[in-house]
Amino acid sequence: MEIKDSVFRSIFDQMPYPAFFHDDRFHLIYANAAYYHAAGTNSAKALGKVYWEVFPKGDGPLPSCKEAFLSRSAKTGQEQVIIGNKSYNSFSIIERDRANNALYAYHVMSDISKLKDTEKELSEIESQFSALFSLSPDAIMLLDDDIFFDCNPAALKMFGCANRNEFIGKQPSELSPQEQPNGLSSRIFANEKIAEAHSKGSSFFEWSHRRMDGTIFPTEVTLVSFEKAQKKVLQATVRDITLRKDQEHVLAITAEKLNMALTGIVTTMSKTMELRDPYTAGHQIRVSKIACAIAKQLGWNEDRIRGLQMAGLVHDIGKIAIPAEILTKPAALTKFEEKLMEQHPEHAYELLKEIDFPWPIANFVRQHHERIDGSGYPLGLKAEDITFEAKILAVADTIEAMSTHRPYRPTHL
Repeated sequence: MEIKDSVFRSIFDQMPYPAFFHDDRFHLIYANAAYYHAAGTNSAKALGKVYWEVFPKGDGPLPSCKEAFLSRSAKTGQEQVIIGNKSYNSFSIIERDRANNALYAYHVMSDISKLKDTEKELSEIESQFSALFSLSPDAIMLLDDDIFFDCNPAALKMFGCANRNEFIGKQPSELSPQEQPNGLSSRIFANEKIAEAHSKGSSFFEWSHRRMDGTIFPTEVTLVSFEKAQKKVLQATVRDITLRKDQEHVLAITAEKLNMALTGIVTTMSKTMELRDPYTAGHQIRVSKIACAIAKQLGWNEDRIRGLQMAGLVHDIGKIAIPAEILTKPAALTKFEEKLMEQHPEHAYELLKEIDFPWPIANFVRQHHERIDGSGYPLGLKAEDITFEAKILAVADTIEAMSTHRPYRPTHL
């Protein structure tokens, strides 16, 4: 064969992939620059040799090339060839005479190494995903048009299905009670969460599920939206949180018991103080109630109100260090006695500061006689330096004092 066309030669030589021609005896008759570069040789050394002695090296012609030549009918051949650390796609075109005898063949060797590497990486990722899907202790289900079309073994076990056929084709609402704990219809709520996942990419929420035997159990659900075959589908990962919910319930009961015990202890401390000062019997309890009523009107949360309640019950506990004759004196106090009385918030602080309350009770109690203008005691704090709780206690204390009888004066109200 003669290669005469200069345009063809120019295009052929500039091709980025190795390409060559061989005759019916597989001898090289022409090749481009990329071929000689890949083979590490030149035309003077390569032409005339059987091509497998040059590139791609081997013990004979490429199988697809040999098969095409021997078939007496095939006009093309194709196969993938690994040469060193590279992969090539070999495509050949056979030129035949009228009697179908092979005259020569044209080969082009496309480097597909990067494609092969990508395929390998994708295969590894798919293998890893398959292992995670199959071995995950959480139930994993795939939804298409709100219908389950795949699931892992953990899903079958979680919902009590004997096999995949019992599970595939069901809707999420079929594996749920009619209503969720929030009172919403399971079907409506499920559709809302599915729409949210498609819109935002994912959705995480708690959900009550139902096993095939009718048992209701709590779960955490993560929905992730992704495309599969140019269609949006959802992966639902479901975790059974029955044990956690049981533990939370036990902890809640324990916490409530501890709160009741704490209230009992604080109330006992309050009553102990009142044994020394019968004229103020019930004073601390009433102050506590007034303070809590004020806090509720201010919109405080239950926990903060609880701390205020505890502080109110013991706000005068420091009076235990004041002589009884001063506490019950049926006349105005002397300057000296007033100074002693003004130390009761500090005495209370010393008594309470080592107790590990959930709230800074000692500070609240210490500051309940402070005043915004700095005229209070024992620290002479002003405005923002006084805790909000102490300010409310001060108001409640004043209201209660004005409305009850004291040994040195009748009620003001």
